[in-house]
Amino acid sequence: MSTEIKPFDESSISIKISDEVGGDVFHSDEEPHFLKPELGFGFNPLMLGDQLKGRKRGTTYEIVRKLGFGGTSSVWLAKFSSYSYIVSDLPTDKHFLSVKALTVNITAGILYEKYWELLSMERITNTNPDHPGYQHCLALRERFICTSYHGPHMCFATEVLGSHIHSLQRTQSNRAFTVPVTKRIIRQILLALEYLHSECGLNVMVAIEVSDTTIRDYLDENPATTYEPRVAPDLCPYPIITVRSQPLPNFGLDPTLRNLLVKLADYGEKKIDVEDECQPVLLRAPEVILGYDWSTPIDIWSVGCLVFEHLTGAALFQLYESPSVTLSDIHLRRMIEHIGDFPSGFLARCRKRDEYFDEQGKLHRVTTLFPRTIAECMARYKHVSADDIAPAAKFILRCLTIDPSARPSASELLQDEWLCEV
Repeated sequence: MSTEIKPFDESSISIKISDEVGGDVFHSDEEPHFLKPELGFGFNPLMLGDQLKGRKRGTTYEIVRKLGFGGTSSVWLAKFSSYSYIVSDLPTDKHFLSVKALTVNITAGILYEKYWELLSMERITNTNPDHPGYQHCLALRERFICTSYHGPHMCFATEVLGSHIHSLQRTQSNRAFTVPVTKRIIRQILLALEYLHSECGLNVMVAIEVSDTTIRDYLDENPATTYEPRVAPDLCPYPIITVRSQPLPNFGLDPTLRNLLVKLADYGEKKIDVEDECQPVLLRAPEVILGYDWSTPIDIWSVGCLVFEHLTGAALFQLYESPSVTLSDIHLRRMIEHIGDFPSGFLARCRKRDEYFDEQGKLHRVTTLFPRTIAECMARYKHVSADDIAPAAKFILRCLTIDPSARPSASELLQDEWLCEV
């Protein structure tokens, strides 16, 4: 009998509990909180009504709802209470906060300084609250450790956020934002990046301005729930009870999105060397693929990709792989097709240049190119007005400057004429 963990889908994990062909497979309802850290999990098995003690004396967080989960954490709505005057730096007018509980393994990584989420959040929170980009970054209210039968879990208490920006985008006509809304989002992201890059050395979430009374009334009308208990003796000696993820709506968000406020959240990347790959694949900059010593310009590249995605509802770089070509081969091909040839000086500084390019600067494994400008790519989406294509494409091209040393900064892009009307 063995336990083999296999990816299942976005909302669950498939667990093979028998070595036999066709053996039993257990599909978890959500994050497998019952699996041990030794298997690479160790989620906090929180339940509704659990009381977590804050780091500061007299602070308590009562778990009232599950907001969601990811690969290394679960996020909960908690009712904050304090019985001590020493917590004056915590909000007195906000009794509902979000608590992100990390897995045991990630907690150990933070404590051994292999992950920089805690360092990042503390630096972002404390560096310069007066910077205009500060309000577009998720700040830390309190951090503390709670313990489950798996071990210790680092917890971050923050303000309560609304949905992920991509979830909001999927609710829009053509699964895309209008030009004014896209400009508003991108300007706020750039303000956040300006703060992060200049002052502090991209999950984007929707921020919500909401009173405790509104949240309390919503919880009364939409109570938190759990899945039916599951029994799997080979995995867990007691019934498995999983709390259902029930994100909060975007309270007070105007249907036109004219009052949309976004924040950068989730600074949980592992501490990575400049030789390592980072970024979501579809937002990945060329220097990351080619082994160039990347830095803050990779965020600007991501912004360019996001502009196209927000306006069209689709990714700019359509990728695939086959036995003869890798995903990175096709990614580089698309960059050349949509932006142009890579500067020879930039390629000369890339450690992986020879892995992808020949001496003439041509791709090894891709011989046929089908050039199509970004404007031409946008024109394929009929809901994008012809008058809006050229100005937007010009802005995107600035963001997608191949050589990172020539790519504009967040501060420079904030002065771009495309954003001046925001």
